[in-house]
Amino acid sequence: MDTVITLTAEQTIQQAPALQQQLARALLQEHAIILELSQVTEIDCAAVQILIWLIRKSQQQNLPLALRHPSPAIRDFVSLLGLTELQLALGQAHES
Repeated sequence: MDTVITLTAEQTIQQAPALQQQLARALLQEHAIILELSQVTEIDCAAVQILIWLIRKSQQQNLPLALRHPSPAIRDFVSLLGLTELQLALGQAHES
């Protein structure tokens, strides 16, 4: 069974601890993780760092991860930072 997590509104340093805890719990379930990103209106470096952490942890644990429908806020911020690993993951999400 897949674990679907929808991120909404702001994903900034204020939400980062709760987001990381939620994603860590999802990793423990050892199911595919689907992260729905279409509702994110603001994102900062703290949240992007958590997304990169999630990508790496899911790869280490050989768990499928889908980053679905990244919002313009996410795409713009990641592009501005030039984060290739995350850009590739979001590019795959944009195609699905």
